[in-house]
Amino acid sequence: MAPFFVVLFSLIAGQNWAAPYTPSSNDQVLARLSPAEQALQQSSPMKNQANATAQARQLIDEARLREDSRFLGYAQATLKPFLTPTNAAATQLLMAEIEQYQHHFSLARSRLNRLLEQRPDEGQAWLMLANLDRVQGHFASSRQACQQAATSLPATSVILCLSGIQAMTGNLDKAEQTLTRLANSEQLSMTDEERQWLYTLLTEIAVQQGKNALALTHVQQALQIAPQSPYLRYLQSDIWLMQGANAKVIADLLDWQDRDNALLRLAIAAKRSQHSEASNWRNAYQQRIDMAQQSQRPIHHREHARFLLSVTEQADEALEAARANWETQRELSDLRILLASAALSENEKSLDDAYRFIQRHNINDAPSQHWNERATR
Repeated sequence: MAPFFVVLFSLIAGQNWAAPYTPSSNDQVLARLSPAEQALQQSSPMKNQANATAQARQLIDEARLREDSRFLGYAQATLKPFLTPTNAAATQLLMAEIEQYQHHFSLARSRLNRLLEQRPDEGQAWLMLANLDRVQGHFASSRQACQQAATSLPATSVILCLSGIQAMTGNLDKAEQTLTRLANSEQLSMTDEERQWLYTLLTEIAVQQGKNALALTHVQQALQIAPQSPYLRYLQSDIWLMQGANAKVIADLLDWQDRDNALLRLAIAAKRSQHSEASNWRNAYQQRIDMAQQSQRPIHHREHARFLLSVTEQADEALEAARANWETQRELSDLRILLASAALSENEKSLDDAYRFIQRHNINDAPSQHWNERATR
């Protein structure tokens, strides 16, 4: 019997079936659709570019909030009629955001570069390009893009952009000091989005420093601004996993087990704590990987590597996935999974690749140092 039906049967066994619910009137509201879902009810395509851009923005936000890539497809379809070489920058920026979210990095980069050739003062495009370069480990060009954004974006955005690069290139303490001053400043005003970005950076810096209790404080400050942010919820869970607080991970993500990234962390926490659902969550995640491969959908190699390393304990296979991920993404989380899988599979070449990257950029990172020390014992 498949794991899903085992769980389903255990939930309904021995219980009486309730009578179907009948609304008391035709006016009774049974469910409320989000603005993005309401927009999808429209039968005809958008004819106005401004309206199409606004709808696409809602759909992208919905995709991020739900981690549902279908909304990205709807957003692309909404924008497609307005994609011309000379159309508004907002349309190109949204398309680049979609492409980056889908890990189509080369497409996003080309689109942003074309836009900046036409509009060199488009600060948001520089900011997106800086983020793309940072994600792929091109820190010098990322820093330059942050500086270019200074001509048209608020000082706070530029400070946040540059601090993220400093933290990755040997200036960890300086970045923390800058961001702490910014957090305490009464002279510079920040939007909620900027303040969320600020506390997210402070969280990631604290993790780099090995200060997990401080990291939890900062991530909870960010969650006060965006309590349903998947990125922040998973960042909090990863800190709990580092602390061995597996029960907290399970309690926080239990209602999200329909999401791949949550299910991965549930499977890790359950295995470590010998939770009764450990095998069910492991099998459920494996089934999703299998279905993605069968339907030729792209698999996020970093998460797959974590599953192979931490749940099924297949270090060689984890290293293969981690190396595939390293070809396109070089954030700290990518470095950590590469180091961990290389250390456990005793692969000297991959360890050397990771160490060279660390030395080249003078990276300070406590979780990476753990695997460095383990590999050299």
